Amino acid sequence: MSAASPSVASRVEGFRREAAQAAATWYDAKGNWLLDSTPPVTRERFWLAFPLYRSGRHAFADAIIRKGKTKAYGARRFDIFETNIAALLLKLHGEAMADDVREKLESLVEDGFHDFPGNRQIDFQFHGYNDNMPAKATLGLILGGERLGHQGAVAHGRWNLEQFRGLLTRRGIHSEYQSPTYTPLTIHAMAELAEHANDPGIRALSRAIEARLWMDVAARFHPGLGLAVGPHSRAYTVDTLGQATVLGGVLWFLLGERVDPSPMELFRPSPKRVYHHQNDLPFNIAQLCWFTSGNFHLPAPAADLFRKKTFPFRAVATTEIGDWGPDLPAHPCRIETLLERDFAVGTADSNWLGGEQAMPYFVNYRKTNGAGRVENRGTVYTKILVDDDRPGFCRDAGVFGRGEADLVPSQSLVRTIQSGRSVLVATHPQLRLGGGEGLPGRSVARLRELVVFPSHFGGGDALLVGGKKRASWSGPFSVGEWVCSRRGRMYIGIRALVWSIPRRAIAHRLVAEGGYEWIESVFYEGRRRRFTREALRGMHGGFLAEHAGVDDFPSLAAFSAWCATATICDSMWSTRWVRIARPASGKRPALDLELSASAGAPLARFAAVDGKVVDTVTPLSIQGIPNASLPFLGGRVSPSPIGIPWSRFQTVWTSRQGGVGDRAKTGVDRPRFTKP
Repeated sequence: MSAASPSVASRVEGFRREAAQAAATWYDAKGNWLLDSTPPVTRERFWLAFPLYRSGRHAFADAIIRKGKTKAYGARRFDIFETNIAALLLKLHGEAMADDVREKLESLVEDGFHDFPGNRQIDFQFHGYNDNMPAKATLGLILGGERLGHQGAVAHGRWNLEQFRGLLTRRGIHSEYQSPTYTPLTIHAMAELAEHANDPGIRALSRAIEARLWMDVAARFHPGLGLAVGPHSRAYTVDTLGQATVLGGVLWFLLGERVDPSPMELFRPSPKRVYHHQNDLPFNIAQLCWFTSGNFHLPAPAADLFRKKTFPFRAVATTEIGDWGPDLPAHPCRIETLLERDFAVGTADSNWLGGEQAMPYFVNYRKTNGAGRVENRGTVYTKILVDDDRPGFCRDAGVFGRGEADLVPSQSLVRTIQSGRSVLVATHPQLRLGGGEGLPGRSVARLRELVVFPSHFGGGDALLVGGKKRASWSGPFSVGEWVCSRRGRMYIGIRALVWSIPRRAIAHRLVAEGGYEWIESVFYEGRRRRFTREALRGMHGGFLAEHAGVDDFPSLAAFSAWCATATICDSMWSTRWVRIARPASGKRPALDLELSASAGAPLARFAAVDGKVVDTVTPLSIQGIPNASLPFLGGRVSPSPIGIPWSRFQTVWTSRQGGVGDRAKTGVDRPRFTKP
């Protein structure tokens, strides 16, 4: 799997062995699903085949693959997962397959060389969306193209890599930044290309991209907490809880017991923990089998950052977000994470696409001085929710088991400013809730903003509201009151900034329900109605958040009193203007945060910390790591590769129109696919 370490190999082989044994209880010898539940989709069958071939159970792997069916578009089959998992299966285990299985996968891979549908669909490029998709497409084009002799497919894959290089010379990190589910998929695709591509130039470029992606993960890995921290582009429930994430599983393979939880617990799950796909354990196990095929290449600086850090530790990066329709145009995004000994605070200054899955404000903390185990950790995040959406909502998996819903979608447009441990979050509900530009709008009965504290293993240790003790996490509180809580080794204070035009009473309350505690500010609650876009422009949300270690103040009361020294200005006339001023006190210097932004705009008019405009230009800043020492940084910005390699501006999932004004003549223009 990497690092050529016996301990890494032992962990990987242990997981493969248990996965192969589990597979024998899920499928019979002919590949039929045995459990009393809906059979898994084809990608899960393909994932699971890796350890079976590896352990010599070739006939069993063949049987499981034979039963898999890929969606057909006319005579052509394509799936962004299955097509490209097949390419790697052929590369690693093609000679162990039965002839019919090998031919099935080769035909599937070849179908993927096309553009509608196929890996060459125009949306499978690195242009501000879910990068794991073009990464998988690039893997299939290059490894599949090399195997089957399709030079046009390889050329298109190389074009994609050059586009990725261009992104990483302009910006610090890929667009689908720090996703505990999807970042590992992008790294994995680059690692497999670096290991297995025949072309030495492709191997070198892929390995350099992989190194850059590892640097950002390593910079945000907290050794004391045992997981990667900071804001996420795309997060599911297990990610927001910091439990059994895909990234955590991959890091456990590489780093061992410093990471928790171990993916080995998927074979002996804890009833108190949450697993992806509503506790669908076969899915989780099969997915990690995909990563055990990998040969990851950790650069030395990343390996050092994973092992140790000097606190406080700061990492900042920029990226680019694609267009997501009305009110959500393409834009750059700034990501910042501060790691302290007992907690970490991270922000993204703007939405990732529609913001439904994103965690633009995210806090991790530990409860005691002990190891960073799941039960000893906590998280904090924020969402704007509609109607009965709530944390902890459960549903059936559809395949196996029942558990918390994978996603409770947020309806928030967010802008943040971070100055160390202090964060200003300014929000408002998505204007698309009011319709417009082809969108129908949505009627709502309840619209509220939450600051969420998952409490599956215990809630807050102490609570002050407006400086007064509160016996339980429940009941209303007044406008302007600070909610301050001690949560293990961290103090956190939240001051809601929720109001509306025209001015009306906003209900603020504390709620404890379903393993969560949250602060709730209600924009609207009543009969079902549809708000106009103009009415939504008048709903202003957000909060000021302060964070401290328990050793920084003599008590929660002292921390609460310090929080209350902030002076807050918040008004709206064409643009919202928020300013926070705090005098110097004790160990903390004076603070001045200022933000101005229009409702519906993805970026602020300006954001400033202590009178200085926030830097959104520097692509990457990792404490102690010179940019010039990293691939693609420190020199000239690489432009996107010349040429337009798409013959059709069309995808199977959208009617969006595209076109070409001028098409440069290059070797990747409309390559012909002919069998050798």
